[in-house]
Amino acid sequence: MTTPAPTYFSDLVVEFLHQQDIDTVVFNPGASFRGVHDSLVHADNAALAPEIVMACHEEIAVAIAHGYHKASGRHMGVFVHANVGLLHASMAVFNAWCDRVPLFVLGGNGPVDAGKRRPWIDWIHTSQNIESVVKDYVKWCDQPIGQRATVESLTRAFKLMNTPMHAPVFVALDFDTQEQELEEGVRLYPATATAPTLLPPLDPETVDDLARRLLAARTPVLVVDFSGRDPETVAPLVALAEALGLAVVDRGNRLNFPSTHPLNVSHTGTDAIAGADLVIALEVQDLVGALGSFLALTDQGLPENGADIVTIGFNDLLTSKWAADYQQLVPVTRSVAADTRASVEALRAVAEDPRGPFAAPAFTERRDRRAAVLADVHSRSRAAWAREAEEAKRREHIHVAGAVDEIHRAVRDEDWILTNTGSLTVDGWVKKLWPLERPGSYLGLNGGGGLGYGLGASIGAALAHRDDDTLCIDLQSDGDFLYTPSALWTLAAQQAPLLVVVMNNRLYLNSTQHAQRIAGNRDRDIDRAHIATSFYDHPVDFVTMARSYGIHALPRVEKIGDVAPTVGEAVRHLKTHRAPVLVEILMD
Repeated sequence: MTTPAPTYFSDLVVEFLHQQDIDTVVFNPGASFRGVHDSLVHADNAALAPEIVMACHEEIAVAIAHGYHKASGRHMGVFVHANVGLLHASMAVFNAWCDRVPLFVLGGNGPVDAGKRRPWIDWIHTSQNIESVVKDYVKWCDQPIGQRATVESLTRAFKLMNTPMHAPVFVALDFDTQEQELEEGVRLYPATATAPTLLPPLDPETVDDLARRLLAARTPVLVVDFSGRDPETVAPLVALAEALGLAVVDRGNRLNFPSTHPLNVSHTGTDAIAGADLVIALEVQDLVGALGSFLALTDQGLPENGADIVTIGFNDLLTSKWAADYQQLVPVTRSVAADTRASVEALRAVAEDPRGPFAAPAFTERRDRRAAVLADVHSRSRAAWAREAEEAKRREHIHVAGAVDEIHRAVRDEDWILTNTGSLTVDGWVKKLWPLERPGSYLGLNGGGGLGYGLGASIGAALAHRDDDTLCIDLQSDGDFLYTPSALWTLAAQQAPLLVVVMNNRLYLNSTQHAQRIAGNRDRDIDRAHIATSFYDHPVDFVTMARSYGIHALPRVEKIGDVAPTVGEAVRHLKTHRAPVLVEILMD
């Protein structure tokens, strides 16, 4: 079938999306990109036009694309309306920046030519340098004028967002340019023009240097954080750790290393690695926080014991002049920018060489003794966490540890992924109690540390798994939910197969804890910490809210013994109908 030639420039924009394999776009509608909207709706060949997902708020739209990419590695296009839509979207863009997720965000603007503006509305919704709203937390941005310039900008933006370090990009599409008839000679670049620039693996000299350090180290520790964004890194990373007997500390912004592996000593607080003399940090964002979890540090972030620190990753290739998400400076022993998977494979090849130094008995005996100590720490820690969860189940009110354990009991035989874990408290217990083993089965937190991410991102992840049997689970905190409740409309309209479990403690817990801390420090009444941090006086009924949007919701759970049966019933409904279900758990 011959594809009809584009008639308007906005038709060419849609053709670009198809060329780059973007099969879905998400937006809250706005007049400033009405040209592209029309081209999406009226594409001459509907098979070439991306599907439209409508959201009720730009923050939700960006979060949907964020979760979609984390779950699938594929891109959604995101459109935002003029300056007002971009302002609404800005928090979600910041989340993606901190989370190192590439998002293709296109915004309407204008018309920049003042002679073509309608009275009032086009004036207040036209901005000079509109990209300045997000320029300090996107990788690249542009406000092109004219058709040829816009084609080049779209191509450059797509290439740059996928070049390490990954991050969002933003291109403003002029209102007038979109609606112009396509100029003669204006066409897309070849699809290959957007191919990302690739980093090389570790060079041989660096591999040799690291091998010497690993051979000499008494207590080598591998710290991982974002490497699991490429699921193909997990298996070789496990093989590398086993070959060298490395203690692994997973900071957990993705599923980087199986939580049940005996070399994984994350969250254990073990003294077994307090004397670490070599740390290899692979794609670690907060290096001071990572090192400080098991080493005593100086005020410059250096280990007091003089341990060597080697970093491998992309962090130094992308820094904001506005946001300090680059974290505290650590003067490391060696810093290398290299492709993660290829670097792991290069080190693995040396470690597994049957004729190399790591095959010598002097090393293998030391490795095996070290691995046995770590395995003992790992097994004892997991057993202790399981006992804590069981003890929590005996409390009068539902405690997060018991709830997390019972939710897993209900879904353990399913092919599940955790699209969101809602809060640091829930996330911590998930990592202690759930077997996070399969690459891609845990998608991490929101990146920016704000609220309003979870429900939208989980919808995006569920849409990515719409056509398979994966059970997508959103462990959703109530405070985060209330930032974007209208995401329920998109969830219902798309019939995205998502299990939403609202962990409702009727608090902004972190704010309550801060209120308690400051009151205690000032010798004041900590029992008043819930004032203006809680929903005690006016609680929210999430079950009724979900039903009002047409989502199946089960009666609220208020006893620990009802958690697993209710979640199990929700799973059966979801599997039968491939439609969303909500469960609300009233927490302590």
